[in-house]
This record gives sequence, structure tokens and C-alpha cells, in this order.
Amino acid sequence: MFSRVESVLSAKGLGLDYLFFVKDCAIDLSLVGIVCTRDDGSVKIIAEGQEDNLVKFVERTKQRNATHPIENFYLKWGKYTGEFKEFTTDCGHH
Repeated sequence: MFSRVESVLSAKGLGLDYLFFVKDCAIDLSLVGIVCTRDDGSVKIIAEGQEDNLVKFVERTKQRNATHPIENFYLKWGKYTGEFKEFTTDCGHH
């Protein structure tokens, strides 16, 4: 089943390398969506794809922060929308 997940997380030391790590994980799991840095420095992720791959994706993106513990984490599951055709990285602030 296709599904959608939206998450926002913050941790000290999350930089561009983390955004590209998230993108690589998404592509590896055949997911589409976007990862971006928000004005407050937190990272927002929207991903769509197979539900089992989304579960793996969430775990991978959380594990990457072993050296930079997550201070805040928000996760919301939703219905697949087909909004995205690929997974992109937006390095600007939103």
C-alpha cells in the first residue's frame, strides 16, 4: 500500500550533509518527496511510497542522528497524494 509520512526534527549539528543523507535514503528505498531546512533550523521531510519502505526510511533517518541526539521529533502518517515525481532537496529556508 502506498502512504505518506511527514516529519520535522531538530538536533544540533544537522547540516547539508544530513539533507543529502535523507535524499540518498529515500532514493535507495524508491520514495518520492522533499527534505528541506526550515527557518528555525529544523528539518522537514515529506515522503511518499510503499508503506514498508517508509517505515525503514523513518528508522534510517532517526538512526543517522546517533552523534547528534534528536531534540524534537514529529511524525505524521497520511494518505498517498501523488504530489511528487522524485525526491528533492531544498537547501533554502521555509
